[in-house]
Amino acid sequence: MKKRSVKKSVSREGTAAKREAQLRKIAQSYFDGLAKKDLSAVPYAQNATLRAPLNPNGGAEIPIVGRVNILAFLNPLLPNLGKIEVIRHCVEGDWVCSRANVGLVSDPPRALRVVDCFRVERGQIVEQENHYDPRPALAPA
Repeated sequence: MKKRSVKKSVSREGTAAKREAQLRKIAQSYFDGLAKKDLSAVPYAQNATLRAPLNPNGGAEIPIVGRVNILAFLNPLLPNLGKIEVIRHCVEGDWVCSRANVGLVSDPPRALRVVDCFRVERGQIVEQENHYDPRPALAPA
């Protein structure tokens, strides 16, 4: 009897570790896409939502809805990005939150200190919230 419960416990731990690794990999794919200036490999669900401070249609209060619209918002920003440094990913349930420094191409160089959070279902990002102070991106060169 004890052997069965030990096996179930190990199995649950293994499943949880795999899920955590999957969430970290999905979040990392977003930052890798920023660094490569190509977000096509980021697994956004077709009806995903993004809340971002620089959303011209209402900031973070109004979500951008749909993979196509998210990419239409993010892709024009990519040429302005420099070095991407992911500091850590933290997983809780279906969420992974990532702390990173997102470099900006500017003189002098600037960086956004970001915490981006992703809710993942069935291997796809269904909800994303970007948290950062946008002032470095808006400051004149």
